[in-house]
Amino acid sequence: MDLLAELAEEESPLDLVARMGAQMLLEAALEEEVAQALGRARYQRRSDEQVGYRNGHRSRKLTSGVGELDVDVPRVDGLPEPFSSNVLPARQRILDRVQELFPGLYAEGLSTRDFQRALGPSLGQAGLSKSSVSRTCQRLKEGFESWRLRSLADEDVVYLFLDGFYLGVRRGSKEKEGILLAHGINAAGKRVLLGVWLGWRESTAAWKSCLDDLVGRGLQPPRLVICDGNPGLLRAVGETWPESGLQRCIAHRMRNILSRVPKKRHDEVKRALRAIFYAADESQARQMAERFREQFEAALGAATACLLAELDACLTFYRFPAEHWRRLRTSNIIERSIKEVRRRTNVVGRFPTEQSAVNLVWATLIDDALKWRGLPMTEPLLERIEAAVIELPKSMWAVNNMGQERLAA
Repeated sequence: MDLLAELAEEESPLDLVARMGAQMLLEAALEEEVAQALGRARYQRRSDEQVGYRNGHRSRKLTSGVGELDVDVPRVDGLPEPFSSNVLPARQRILDRVQELFPGLYAEGLSTRDFQRALGPSLGQAGLSKSSVSRTCQRLKEGFESWRLRSLADEDVVYLFLDGFYLGVRRGSKEKEGILLAHGINAAGKRVLLGVWLGWRESTAAWKSCLDDLVGRGLQPPRLVICDGNPGLLRAVGETWPESGLQRCIAHRMRNILSRVPKKRHDEVKRALRAIFYAADESQARQMAERFREQFEAALGAATACLLAELDACLTFYRFPAEHWRRLRTSNIIERSIKEVRRRTNVVGRFPTEQSAVNLVWATLIDDALKWRGLPMTEPLLERIEAAVIELPKSMWAVNNMGQERLAA
């Protein structure tokens, strides 16, 4: 009672009773479990047929809803199989189960410090060392490597979306490096993540290396490539798949055009551009483009030239099924995924290695892929797609590259 009175001075009597009651119930349950395993109660003699014996106790700290408990756990030896409590699972089993969650939590943006702060009080700092967390996150690297090398021979990609963004990769540096991405929609209408690469800059060489990787793993030429106006990307795709169609992202193109327009006229020009890119069909779109030229060429010559220089590549989507136009106009299918990647990586800051950066980007995109919605794909739609590809100008990549050079000049 003196001990209870002393403890009661440090915490409320109600909390004390709850904590000690929980501890007594756990110890009683453990003793009953041991008695069942041995086939006899404590202090009862063992028969000749019985095996196993009690061998004292060990103290174990547990965190519960009523506070930390010091539980005396019985030791049992001499059984054919090691005794394992179902009332109180082994610490390592608990840790293993929690560690299975680490890669997913890391992909959500949690750092090693976050793991230790959140789970340390429950599992103990020894079980949540940096090396322990790092070992479990090694599963991310192994998963990425397996995914990165998988065959793409069975992925009949109809629409291929290519884009990149920049991420602070190396500590001790202020420079950002390019993360290059490839998404696709296959003949079943399903969205698939095809590639994640570190590209330093979005140069022709960097993109060509990425596309060669896709080809090397068996990817056949897509029917249509949707991308922005990056010259290196356009040149690399033109060299790799000259027979594929090109759709320039109209969101990027509109930004390029509006950058050449005084701010006070942005709304007016934006409405005119939307009338082109959201027309009922290609014929009406070209009529609206001609109206744009007549309306704005005199006052906004640079913006008008920017539109007309790449107009054909911006209107390619009209040749394909109208059911797909909404997805084909832009590369937003990737842009939304990039926003999710940035949300996760912002809490990390700069990464210790290139591999850790790519691992997290991949894990985030794979997680985000669970939310992806595909496109309707039927035999009639696929036939219309094949017919559209046949009718596309064979020189569109070359024309586009010349257009890029004229604009640069």
